[in-house]
Order: sequence, then structure tokens, then C-alpha cells
Amino acid sequence: MSPLLQRHTPVTVYSRFPDRARASGFTLVEIAIAVFIITLLLGSILVPLTTQVEQRQVSETQKMLEDIKEALAGHAVAKGYLPCPDRTSGGAGTANDTANDGVEDFNTGTGICYTTSQSGNLPWVTLGLGTSDPWGRRFRYRVHGSYAQRSPAAIFNLTTATNLGVTTSGGALLTAANPDGAVAVILSHGKNGFGGMNAQTNTQLPGSTSLDEQDNYAAGGGSTYTSRTITPAGSTAGEFDDVVTWLGKYPLFNRMVAAGKLP
Repeated sequence: MSPLLQRHTPVTVYSRFPDRARASGFTLVEIAIAVFIITLLLGSILVPLTTQVEQRQVSETQKMLEDIKEALAGHAVAKGYLPCPDRTSGGAGTANDTANDGVEDFNTGTGICYTTSQSGNLPWVTLGLGTSDPWGRRFRYRVHGSYAQRSPAAIFNLTTATNLGVTTSGGALLTAANPDGAVAVILSHGKNGFGGMNAQTNTQLPGSTSLDEQDNYAAGGGSTYTSRTITPAGSTAGEFDDVVTWLGKYPLFNRMVAAGKLP
């Protein structure tokens, strides 16, 4: 065979193929290990991010509740009384008697709230506020009937009593609600939404199995609500993610006296 043909023999090329196959297989193993490590790292990062999102939603809800309290006090200063709730069902379909339209529902003939329990949706249209909490559900609103009635009924004054209260899980009245009492309680049913109402479909969600959350859902016109530290499902304290606030009687009186609306 000529030297020229010997120079182009493919023996050396073929002899390298096994080495390339081994190199390729080792690289795939490395990639698999790298992907596994990256997955672990992403998992450790995503959990705190989820927690941060939930904390941000709670903080946003707390701010919205403070804005609602201001709007309620402003309404009382302007009108002389607090708004009635927006009923969640029933109604005649009239201007002040339509469920889930965001407008307070009251009997124009008597000046008294249509919802005999004085509990329902926050009347967001009446107050000029947003339609829902960060989870897309209505805020629940409970007002003491004496503070929401208007002419021809008697409008509240400095001697008007209230029996609304907010307690801890153990039933002790929170200092901010005692001894003056609350004239209105506003709450979000939180992330799990148990007992809340979907703001898009107006669908009532089922109640919670947690006793403290049941208190806020089943209260529906009752006089006592619960506010405590948020705990997850499976906690020994029971699941609780409601965010609750209230408008105290004396803070409201102070605002109205300063505005010349009382006594």
C-alpha cells in the first residue's frame, strides 16, 4: 500500500469513538446531579418566597381594614350614623334592598337596616372602597344596629350602648375593645376563605372546622368575634387566618365630637 493511503487510514479515528462515548455518558451523569442540586436549591428558595407572599397579603389586608375603619368613621361624621351592611341574599332588588351590590340595605320607611342581624357584606360602594380582600373575597361587616339606624329612627348619641366585642381565643376581651366596646367589626376570612364570599361569583364558601374561625363565621349577628395570631392547618391551636379589626365606640365619639357632630 502506498504511503499516501497509509496516511489516511481510519484506524486512529475509530479507536477514539469508545473514549467519546465514555465522556458523553459521564457528562450526562454530571448534568443529572446538577439538575438535582438545582431542584433542591429552588425548593428551598420557593418556600420562603411563598411565605413572603402570604405575609404581604396579610399586611395588605390589615392596611385595607384600617382604610375601612377610616371610611366608616368618615361616613358617621358626614351622615351622623354608620352604614348598614349589604345583604348577602334575598332583597326586593330595589335601590337599598339588593343583595351583593355593595350598597347598604335599609328600610327607608323605618330607617333600620334590612339585615336583622346587622351582619353582611361591607357596603363597599356606599363607602367608595374596593370590592374585595387580596384573596378575592368580600369583607364581612357587623354593625351594632343602634349605630346604623337613621331618621325616622333615633340616631345614636353619647349614651348609646353597644354589646359588640372582640376576644382572644380564650374568650378574654381584647384591651382595645374593652371597656368601650366596638360599634362595628370588620374582617377578612383570610387565605383559606372559610365562611367568606367569592367577590366574582357571590358564592358563599363553606364554614371552617376551626372553632375560632367558626366564631367569626357563625357569629353572623352575634355579639362576640375572635382575633388572634394566625396559625396553619394542623396546629395545636387550630387553623386560623382571619384578619379582624373593629371600630371602637369612644374613638368614634372622639371623631364626631371633634367634627361638631356630637353631642
